[in-house]
Amino acid sequence: MKKILIYYRPNVIGISDFRPTNYYEVVDRSKEELNGKIPNFGNKVWLQAILSEISTSDCTYDFGYDDLSEDYINNNYDLVLMPLANCFHKGWIPYMEKRASHIEKLNIPVYVIACGVQADSYDELDSLVECVKEPATRFIKSVYNTGGEFALRGYFTQEFFKKLGFNSAVVTGCPSLFQMGRNLQISTDKVDKKDFKSAINGTFNLPVNDRDIKKSDFICQDKCGKFLYDPEFFKNNPHDLRRILKLVKRGEYPFVRALANNKIHLFADTQQWMNYYTHNDINFSFGSRIHGTIIPILSGVPSLCYSKDARTREMIEFFDIPHIIASSPEDKKRSMYEWYCSTDYTTFNRRYKEKFDAFESFLNTCGITRSINQNNTFMQIDNDSFEFPPIINKQYIEAIRKIVKLYNIPIRIINTIYHI
Repeated sequence: MKKILIYYRPNVIGISDFRPTNYYEVVDRSKEELNGKIPNFGNKVWLQAILSEISTSDCTYDFGYDDLSEDYINNNYDLVLMPLANCFHKGWIPYMEKRASHIEKLNIPVYVIACGVQADSYDELDSLVECVKEPATRFIKSVYNTGGEFALRGYFTQEFFKKLGFNSAVVTGCPSLFQMGRNLQISTDKVDKKDFKSAINGTFNLPVNDRDIKKSDFICQDKCGKFLYDPEFFKNNPHDLRRILKLVKRGEYPFVRALANNKIHLFADTQQWMNYYTHNDINFSFGSRIHGTIIPILSGVPSLCYSKDARTREMIEFFDIPHIIASSPEDKKRSMYEWYCSTDYTTFNRRYKEKFDAFESFLNTCGITRSINQNNTFMQIDNDSFEFPPIINKQYIEAIRKIVKLYNIPIRIINTIYHI
């Protein structure tokens, strides 16, 4: 039985803490652990997937990070599994240098899972390679010198590796999409318009008419955390609506309106997030976040992704997830139901098992596990147990409702009253 070190700090809010979330503590914990930044809870989806998929009789795993010495790791583990996401970009140069220094002292294999390039578009590949060439090369070499390997999330990242002279890395996609087993399929049948319900994620700025945006729930992964869960955010002066008015002035009225109508939800627990779609009979998801797209797919709900960067694009293209490229000239304001009817999962369904088997083969070849655990260790969809997270900032929401009622007043008058 292999003993694996998962190279990550345990119980970090938003990624490696799989205990039931106390929503009353989300903001306080983010202040203690992340300097007040609300985490992207989509990150939990892919780490949870990796852990569930290797939860077999072939191995055991522990979490560990910089608190463990290289000697301790070498003497107590058979291999290191390093889950990474956007590790190849300018902002991560110090991280790559630090990790390389650490890995160079290990004599057990290191496997980097789900890593990729962060860029606004595919056109930035050459400039990115030039920018991070030295630290990226050192980091990649340090992994290969242990006898390890990389699992890449898409072909764009594979091109990045090739330009640096590394040709063996395997494209496996994101492990998040394999965690519900090999038989995942999305129905290609369509519901009648009268039974249609949709949800959106990532942005309100979608090529959809405003009427449908107004009707749809918005699933947030991070930025609404303080609006929803920080009692101090509006406590000092609950009658001062300047913050909300500034959002309106910046053109974010759909966001303000959704807050006022209690149509914004943030799920810190992956099972709760999945249960939302099935419990509420959601037929379609549309948005720009990659894991905001993957979660409904795992629930059996067809999703359309509005791709805005290379990171998202390479993953949806690898998995054949229906999508729109943000740089395309498509600007027609179609209805949500029209987008739903044009979303086709035939190719996704046909090729999914092939991709599942390829990722399983990678894990097997690396000696991590012979087969993927297909009975998710962390969640089983159960509609009866679904509950929305609590509404903590009730006073704040009421204040927002007031400003929505005032929205018919010209912005110039509001600006004069509140001196914005």
